[in-house]
Amino acid sequence: FKGTVSWSHDTRNKAIFPTDGSLLTLSSEAALPLGDESINFYKLRLRHKQYFPLFRKLTFTAGGEIAYANAYGETTLLPPFEKFYAGGMRTVRGYKANSLGPQDEFGDPLGGNARVLANAELLFPLPGREGDDLRFGLFVDAGNVFDTNEEVDLGDLRLATGLSMVWLTPVGPLS
Repeated sequence: FKGTVSWSHDTRNKAIFPTDGSLLTLSSEAALPLGDESINFYKLRLRHKQYFPLFRKLTFTAGGEIAYANAYGETTLLPPFEKFYAGGMRTVRGYKANSLGPQDEFGDPLGGNARVLANAELLFPLPGREGDDLRFGLFVDAGNVFDTNEEVDLGDLRLATGLSMVWLTPVGPLS
């Protein structure tokens, strides 16, 4: 059994394709110690994303996440399915999904109990195109996953830059 508590403060002007405001989320999750063989752990996560309108339909956005998890009680290791992973579309674009952070001897991701992510992006519509259903961006992403039982070096953050596109289709956004 897991218990979750979260708090959000949303001042964005729109939920889809915002151009102004911010979204701040603080969440915590804990496995409740019920039963003889329960797995006991907790997670804490802070996320923030800020949108700055520049001019016309040009928007700058910056954000980040800091997350930490650990086992408690008689549980000594965080289960692999509760660890943090990074790399891919939703974390550090330009890297293969879940490829960042500690790896085993075969190069497979082990995940970690801490994650640091940062993102900055300049968002703009396709020049000469009317409508608000297509948006491009120039981005810089940074982040990594860490095992805090070993030395954590923020110099190990991985960077990626590139061009993004989000199209608002009839069934939802496509990136």
